[in-house]
Amino acid sequence: MPAAPHKDAAQKLPLHPGKLQIWQHFHIRLTGLYAGAVFLALVAIGILFYRLGVDVELEGLKRRLLTTATAIAFSVDVEKLSSIPADSAETTPFHRKMSEYFKRVASADPDIESVYLLRTTAARTQFRFFVDYSKGGRMGAPGELYEARNLPVLLQGVTAPSVEDEPYTDEFGTTLSGYAPLRSKNGGSIGIVGVDVKVSRIAAITHQVMFTVLAVFGVAMFLLVLISMMGARNVREPISLITEAMSDVARGKLDTRLKLKRSDEFGLMSLYFDRMAEGLQEREFIRETFGRYMSEDVARALLERRELVKLGGEERVVTVLFSDLEGYSTISEQLTPTQVVEMLNSYLGAMSELIDTHHGCVLEFLGDAILAVFGAPHHDADHCAQAVRCALAMRDRVKTLNEEWRRTGLARYLKESGVEQLSVRIGIHTGRVVAGNLGSPTMMKYTVIGDAVNLAERLEQLNKELGSTILVSGEVRAELPEDLRRKMVSRGEHTVKGREQPVSVYSPG
Repeated sequence: MPAAPHKDAAQKLPLHPGKLQIWQHFHIRLTGLYAGAVFLALVAIGILFYRLGVDVELEGLKRRLLTTATAIAFSVDVEKLSSIPADSAETTPFHRKMSEYFKRVASADPDIESVYLLRTTAARTQFRFFVDYSKGGRMGAPGELYEARNLPVLLQGVTAPSVEDEPYTDEFGTTLSGYAPLRSKNGGSIGIVGVDVKVSRIAAITHQVMFTVLAVFGVAMFLLVLISMMGARNVREPISLITEAMSDVARGKLDTRLKLKRSDEFGLMSLYFDRMAEGLQEREFIRETFGRYMSEDVARALLERRELVKLGGEERVVTVLFSDLEGYSTISEQLTPTQVVEMLNSYLGAMSELIDTHHGCVLEFLGDAILAVFGAPHHDADHCAQAVRCALAMRDRVKTLNEEWRRTGLARYLKESGVEQLSVRIGIHTGRVVAGNLGSPTMMKYTVIGDAVNLAERLEQLNKELGSTILVSGEVRAELPEDLRRKMVSRGEHTVKGREQPVSVYSPG
């Protein structure tokens, strides 16, 4: 028979669901899996939204810078500007007018930190300040030289509007700037207008976007945890109930029922579980009922292997035990039927228990007689020793039964019948038999057929002649372990009915 799959893994699990580690619970793993996946998705979405949000804000800021710089350049009086030398340090009314204008523009937009006008020089990378307005930083003086060799975007602004992609740092601070050219009537560039935003403002925009993303992320995580807890509870409760119910069934409580009122898979599982438990309970009832009319081993074998429910059998070497109560005929004549039944039930119940304990199988009750077999229907390599040990236990048990009957008063009726106490006679022989079902297709019983059965009965009867209680054949003695073999005392060879050759018999000392 192939090994059960995942046997090692199953053996590591506790028998009771309450002893599972927290990570071994299915609903914890399922919730963790889904929560982890959703969490990673939220993180990825949050990062994407943050990046998109920052990019959108920065793009909007750069467009405003470019638009503002272009609008200011368009409003500058280029002819008036051209009339003032680029290197002049004098502050003229035109300077003051432009400074006031720049101030109004900067005040109207909280993102703008400074607005300035640079004049071109003969050197391509050098400029001179004409007007510089700043809300709080250092301002360039008229005619002050400004070196822009490290600012390619500013240099592009001489010929066309341009804006920085990343903040840059100079002696006036770290800023993000947009530029627009100033052109004379003949088309030549005489300067540029620059508009700056401080890095602190860019950082504020970034923090604002991050705060918004984190707020949304926090709400989403709260909802995720809430939904996960609700989902885990919705899964945990039925799983716990099903697991507990299965544990109860495994412990033999076959009357366990779930009866979950659900319309999902757990509802179907509950329905199928209840049907399964009902079937197991019915099967156990049948097995127990069979066990009252036949050996429990036979009932279990028939239920587990249905192919055995057919006429016929198989040859097998077994040990047969035949027992009888001494003086039963005399006793049954003197006792009432009720008393006989009471005594027999007490006796046969005790003997059956001992036979079951020693892995034997009771085949028949013939009044007070018992026919039992060891080694069938289940194989047992130690069937001879089991049968002998069972016989010794049966003899001892009859002695205790006599004591019990004395306490209950039944012994008084025995004494009135002329019997001081009951004793048992047992014959044991081992040999080849046919074990199987005997009868008809509509009525059959499990039994063993063969000379071994007849000889065990003859040995039981031989106890009368020899005054013994237990007799075993030489074949049985030869199969016994050394400790039992040493106890066997030879009672000679005897001719028994049905046998031409004499039989060597032994009894335990």
